[in-house]
Amino acid sequence: MAYLRDPGQADPAAPVVAAPLADQVFALLRGWIINGELLPGDRLRIRDLADRVGTSVMPVREAVRRLVESGLAVHEPYKGATVRELDVTELEHAYDVRILLEGECARLGTRAAPLVVADRMQEHWELLEQAARNDDVTEALHQDELLLGALYEASGNTVLVDLIRGLWDRCRPYKVVWASKASEKGNVSLWHYKPDLIEAVRNRDSDAAADIVRTSYQKAKTAIREALARTKSSVGRV
Repeated sequence: MAYLRDPGQADPAAPVVAAPLADQVFALLRGWIINGELLPGDRLRIRDLADRVGTSVMPVREAVRRLVESGLAVHEPYKGATVRELDVTELEHAYDVRILLEGECARLGTRAAPLVVADRMQEHWELLEQAARNDDVTEALHQDELLLGALYEASGNTVLVDLIRGLWDRCRPYKVVWASKASEKGNVSLWHYKPDLIEAVRNRDSDAAADIVRTSYQKAKTAIREALARTKSSVGRV
């Protein structure tokens, strides 16, 4: 029996039985990238990762290939794969696409959503707010995606929702930069638009919902761009 060793789990030697091994390794490595255990620029050495998760190299190699396909890693000939670095141009392009797709999905979801969707969004907002006040960036982002997912899934357009979820993965390192600002000293101000979005959904105001989402991502893009510029500037002075 093969085992996965995840430091974030209560039982670090839980047997792999629920899904194909490569699927579980992919989920584990994706989680490490999302949670910051693997940082931008880190090498994804197949044998080292296999030793770390407790499997053979084959499922790790397949998992790393899928990380590259999903945009979380990049592969260079003769060098192997690394966790993708943050890039201002990619940030601009990715968030421009998010503004287009998620604005429209918010519009469609608001038009179709039953009232229970707004209730579900409110529950996730309360958990998000609590996580942000506790400086738990990972949980705050998780609740943010659950909140938005509840609205987007109400649109009934599964293709659009799948595209958006793929963008969430690709943008996750950038979202961590943004959310870290939101969590400084328990500050939740950067999440302030969520109650307005929930209210728009309750009122079936699809235009307002679309505008709220688009405006929030435009502001997030600007904040992340400024944060990346500061980081590069400080590195240049070292």
